Amino acid sequence: MRLHTLLPLALLALTVPRGASAQTTSGSDAAMVGFETQASEGPERHFMFNVGGGASFPISDAGDRFKTGGGFQVGAGFQFKRNLGVMAEYFFSAHDIQADVLTGTGVDGNHYMQYGSLNAVWNVMPRSPFGFYLIAGPGLYYRKVELTQLAGVAAIPYCDPWLYYCATDVVPVTEILGSRSSTDFGVGGGIGVTLKIYGDLRLYLEGRYHYIFGPSFTLPDGSSRNADGQYIPVNFGIRY
Repeated sequence: MRLHTLLPLALLALTVPRGASAQTTSGSDAAMVGFETQASEGPERHFMFNVGGGASFPISDAGDRFKTGGGFQVGAGFQFKRNLGVMAEYFFSAHDIQADVLTGTGVDGNHYMQYGSLNAVWNVMPRSPFGFYLIAGPGLYYRKVELTQLAGVAAIPYCDPWLYYCATDVVPVTEILGSRSSTDFGVGGGIGVTLKIYGDLRLYLEGRYHYIFGPSFTLPDGSSRNADGQYIPVNFGIRY
């Protein structure tokens, strides 16, 4: 009777540790798989940055006065969720002035546009190797115009709000030459496409539309015009 009692107990003692060990090992393997999956996808919350460059296209009234230019873009922010974050950015672009912007006069000069903005970023399909995002927000824009030469005349009637100078009478060229600038509020928004390189590091190609609320100028006929600016920069670079 004693042997019959001890034998089941011995078998039970051998079986229980083996099951517990197997369960522990299985749990460890599952945790390791989960960790590796999370590591490959990147953390849910993290700092973001981007750096890139490309072409900047003035459009509408600005496009009639300035040529397509080149620029660069840098930004940093924080991702609160995998599909939502906030990004602060700085952008700089340089443009040549259209030579025929003033009738009967050859114009030589440069135009610079800079802005600092705070944007909301919505990542669509953030876990996919190929994705896209939407970005939009307000900004402060600084625009500068440098006129270095007006060929063919010594004095002209000169009024152009987008060149930041408007005179009701004929003025000498020497008075017009120089630089003028304006700092104004604006808004921008656009879309970008991304290609995963490693983890959350991606290549990006982005196009964005910017509208700048410029200063008001009184024209010789008594009417007024606002020197609003519109630009579409297209940038390529890396973002995280």
